[in-house]
Amino acid sequence: MFESKLDKMSSSELQAYAMKYGKENNMSDAAVAKMFGSKIKQKQAEESKGKKKMSKGGKATKKVPVVTIGVGMAEMPKGKAKMMRGGMSGGKQHMYAAGGMVKDNPGLKALKVASPEAYNKITGK
Repeated sequence: MFESKLDKMSSSELQAYAMKYGKENNMSDAAVAKMFGSKIKQKQAEESKGKKKMSKGGKATKKVPVVTIGVGMAEMPKGKAKMMRGGMSGGKQHMYAAGGMVKDNPGLKALKVASPEAYNKITGK
């Protein structure tokens, strides 16, 4: 019980208690210092150690790099993806999801110039 009571005191309270204890028990200053000296020094060291940490006005901290991953909401258009125009071939508009390109076969173009009847039979016009 005696030790737990001393542990709860600050260094200044402990010094005052030691002086009072010495006078009550008719002890010399050297005997009081021998009995309480180490405990008082220990308390003073603990208190000064705590003050050094708090010299910046709060807990001692250090900045470190941090990587964060966030989750949020974004507005996306509703419905299926629209088809893209792929170009004209044979007088018709062609649509492709990937946006490919369509054009008449160069051989069919030449056939159309040389023989329109043959071209119409092949293309179904």
